[in-house]
Amino acid sequence: MTNKTLIILPTLNESRNIRFLFKEIKKLKLNLNYLFIDDNSKDGTRQYIRYLKKTEKNINFIFNKTRKGIGRAHKDGLIWAYRNHFDYAITMDSDLAHHPKYIPIILRKKLYSVVIGSRYLKKNSTPGWSKLRIFLIKSAHFFFKKIYNSDLDSTNAFRLYNLKLINKNFIKKIKYNDYEFFFTSLVILKEENHKIIQIPMIISGRSHGNSKMLLKHVFNSIKTMFLFYFDIKNLT
Repeated sequence: MTNKTLIILPTLNESRNIRFLFKEIKKLKLNLNYLFIDDNSKDGTRQYIRYLKKTEKNINFIFNKTRKGIGRAHKDGLIWAYRNHFDYAITMDSDLAHHPKYIPIILRKKLYSVVIGSRYLKKNSTPGWSKLRIFLIKSAHFFFKKIYNSDLDSTNAFRLYNLKLINKNFIKKIKYNDYEFFFTSLVILKEENHKIIQIPMIISGRSHGNSKMLLKHVFNSIKTMFLFYFDIKNLT
C-alpha cells in the first residue's frame, strides 16, 4: 500500500470515539497518513490528537479556533491533501458511524475519480437510527434523485477521492461550509464528467455523544438542492 493515501477525520467533541477509531484503523495495517480537523472541541479531543502526534507516525492536525462547519473541514482537508501531494484522500466520520473495515474495500476502487459508501444499495443499512433521522435522510435522497437524476448517496461523508484525476479547483466552486458540501461536491464532479461509483455499507448510529446533524441542516440541504440546480451550469 502506498503511503500517499490520507485519511481526513473531522472532529468536534469526539474524544472517546477517536480513541477506538484510530485503534481499529491501525489494525488494518495499511500505510496511511492521518489529518484530524478539529472545530474547537472542549472534551479532550485535542489533547488526545496531540498525544497521537507524539507517539505515532503520519499524524497531522488542523485546530480551528471556532466551529467552521463539517463541509469546511472536508474542503480544508482536501486542500491540505493537494498541497502535500497525496494521491488519494479518504473522508469519514469520526463518531464510529463509518466502520474502518470499509477502508480496504473503498481503496480497491481507487481507479475511479470518486468512490462513495452507500446506504441505499442494500436493505437495513442504518441500524440504530431513529425513525425521524431515517425519514429525513431518505427525504434528502429522494429529492436529490429527482432533481439531479442520480442514485448516489449524496449525503454520506465516507468517500475516496482520486486526487490524481480531479483538478483541485473544484473545491473553489463549493461555497457551502456545512452539510450542503456533500451533495454539491458530487454534482460539480458529475458535471465535470468524473466517474463516480458506490460500494454498499452499513452506517450505524454513533457510539458516544450527540449527533452534530440538526433538523435545520437537513432542511437547508434540501432547500439548497433546488437552488443549486440553477447555479450549477454557471460553475462548470
